[in-house]
Amino acid sequence: MVGCDLDPSTKLGKARGLIDANHQFEMSIEEQAATLLANGLATSTRNPQLNVVSTFAAFFEGIAREGFDMWQYQRNLTGVNEGLNVTFHLSHVGACTGRDHFSGWGLDWVNVGLTYLHYLHRFYAPADARAAFLAVVDLAANYGGHVIGIPRDDLPILEKQDGSGPLWETTESWEAVTTYRTTPGAKRAIFAFGAPAFLAGEAFETLAGRGIATDVHIVNGLPVSEGELDRLLGPYTDGVVTIEDGKIGDVTTGLRGFAGLAATTASDLGIPSAHIGITDPRIAPSEGHMETWEHFGITAEAVVTAVGGL
Repeated sequence: MVGCDLDPSTKLGKARGLIDANHQFEMSIEEQAATLLANGLATSTRNPQLNVVSTFAAFFEGIAREGFDMWQYQRNLTGVNEGLNVTFHLSHVGACTGRDHFSGWGLDWVNVGLTYLHYLHRFYAPADARAAFLAVVDLAANYGGHVIGIPRDDLPILEKQDGSGPLWETTESWEAVTTYRTTPGAKRAIFAFGAPAFLAGEAFETLAGRGIATDVHIVNGLPVSEGELDRLLGPYTDGVVTIEDGKIGDVTTGLRGFAGLAATTASDLGIPSAHIGITDPRIAPSEGHMETWEHFGITAEAVVTAVGGL
């Protein structure tokens, strides 16, 4: 494990306590060197191993970006290399800011994950702590490059629709998409990428009260299997809405993030779509993530309006 003097914030310290001291490296605030060290460790043996480097998403987007680029260099040099066997743990993704309420904390993380998706085994976007656990178990069991984007540690634990318990059990296998809420005959759906999934659940309740039949699906990561998005979106002929905590672009840039991926599929299927995310990141309040989400329009109310307007 490779850390950047941020263990109390990234929670890497809890994992460090389970391994020997000579399997840990503290790189202080040298984020670029830390990612390259983790990549180097990944090439040190062909034996099974788990290499993890952790710091704030904002640093992965900037100073530590070369850690991602090394995956491209290695792939391009060897041809047969299917990605380095290393995990990049991005904490405080999106507007889920640290407790110092720094605004704009890693808002481009989804697009970074998509940029390097060709070199990854999986890109995880857990919606709560239990989903994060399943993601960690999955990445530990599989060879290759992994990116896991962790939001705030105080997100609510999602529950099953009938209230019988948590949405995910620790004994389950990770899955790319989880059905969260369903309504018989629904022709509209909400697709939530990661942390804002609970807002989609709140919107579902409001829409049900208004007699608007809607389903909710949670996208836990990418890539999805070939044809799966077509299969998932196809039944919702009245339209789909996506929500994510990250930059999704605007009319000057075109759609980005998960919104861009979903919009492409919806367009191909002739299905209307609307998208909730960060369109103008220039100014934001120095507040907690709920207040920052509200500023950016990432709210249950916005989802309700978008679904109703399809």
